[in-house]
Amino acid sequence: MARTVSAVLIALVLFPRSILSAGAPRVEETGARLGAGELREPIGIAVDALGFVYVADAMAGKVFRFDAAGGSLELSRPPEQAGFYPIDVAAQESFVFVLDYAGNRLLRYDAKGSYLDVFISFGASGGRPVSITAGAGGRMITTDPVGDTVALWTPLLELELSIGGFGRGAGSFSDPRKAVFLPRQEIVVVESGNRRLQLFSPSGRYLRTAVPPGERGFVSPRYLAADDRGVVVVCDPEGRRLSLFSSSLEHIADVETYGGEPISPAAAAVGWDGDLYVADLASRSVIVYRLVYPDDK
Repeated sequence: MARTVSAVLIALVLFPRSILSAGAPRVEETGARLGAGELREPIGIAVDALGFVYVADAMAGKVFRFDAAGGSLELSRPPEQAGFYPIDVAAQESFVFVLDYAGNRLLRYDAKGSYLDVFISFGASGGRPVSITAGAGGRMITTDPVGDTVALWTPLLELELSIGGFGRGAGSFSDPRKAVFLPRQEIVVVESGNRRLQLFSPSGRYLRTAVPPGERGFVSPRYLAADDRGVVVVCDPEGRRLSLFSSSLEHIADVETYGGEPISPAAAAVGWDGDLYVADLASRSVIVYRLVYPDDK
């Protein structure tokens, strides 16, 4: 049975008993907002190990870094490039990576926000990725809705694995928008076209498909985040909700408001401390929830 959350807290009683036994979290509002008054179209987000939050603002052609107190720093623009359309961002060790859709390339920055170089140029391969996700050991994932594929890259920038191809069946994609690693290196992919999630093994073998239960499915899901326990957060801006799933893609709950106002979540990232940062198109800001587990003190 689908669960809809409109209060500040996802009450413990809303979770099915079988999911609770696996240690599902509840979601609390923190009351914090980042970037209000600065952001125009926040559609990509990442958090680094120090707690800095990076936001890709596509319409403004800017990438911001926010600290815990709400202070902001704008990352430098790439040199000698008239068009700059950042649509996603990833943080990995001491580097920040920005996916520039206008140049069809992945740009690398240092942790201070200074531009370093072009890390990957996708033009030669013909790909047109719309998301970038950093994983452990330097691996990365990109999703390409033009080719309906998901690509895994090694730390040496070699193509490790490509999965998908257009289709409606298991293992195929229609408009894949974002993919993330789970703690055991399984891969979860969200598709806007097929309006579903798919789970794959680390080697790319299809495992299962998931959608919200009941009659109310996804509308246009476009972004994913996962915490260190494998809980998956799906952003559905047109559906105006976040959907939480377990690592085995069991539906946990939906979140539709922040501070009593409807949300339109375009992107999300989870920090090391369990804070859930959501790039919200409705308020043009980053709103902050917290994932609280039963065993948290």
